[in-house]
Amino acid sequence: MEKYWEIKNFLSEQECLDILTKYKSELKLMPAKVAGMEITDKRKSSVAFIDNIENVDERLKEYLKNLIQIKGFEVTGLGPYQFTEYKVGEYYDWHTDSSKDGEYKDRFCSIVIQLNDEYEGGYLQLKDESGDYTIQLDKGIGRMYIFYSNIRHRVMPVTSGTRYSLVNWISLRKLENFEKTLI
Repeated sequence: MEKYWEIKNFLSEQECLDILTKYKSELKLMPAKVAGMEITDKRKSSVAFIDNIENVDERLKEYLKNLIQIKGFEVTGLGPYQFTEYKVGEYYDWHTDSSKDGEYKDRFCSIVIQLNDEYEGGYLQLKDESGDYTIQLDKGIGRMYIFYSNIRHRVMPVTSGTRYSLVNWISLRKLENFEKTLI
């Protein structure tokens, strides 16, 4: 499988615990929506949005700047983090995070940071470009996955415990006055 990156221990266990402790008590989680509508046969989870997370934003931006280097473009985007909770039986069926036009057309890469691993099931899975092969990504506290937003992916149903993650999306902006060279 190509087109994804795994970064083990992007956040420490303590950072994940601090995020969970702070935001589980501060946020009001709402049923997640798909294209603005609550569609329970496609997605069942709860979400809230966090504008920025101290010490995570800058580290993530620096990491992305070094990871994604495309001539003539710079990494932008990285809006509010989606704090996502999946309880027993909750899931998100196959989908992509980008579209050819509309609200999500500028999404280039998706980011998923796992905040805990005290749950069963709930695996993040990706499809290859042909759609014939599925890869199941490993769980791990503080583990981050980055993948192209047009890759089909899903979160399998949680069978015990509660799964928490942070999700964000990266956009690219074309650089003005970028001089194309062969070197």
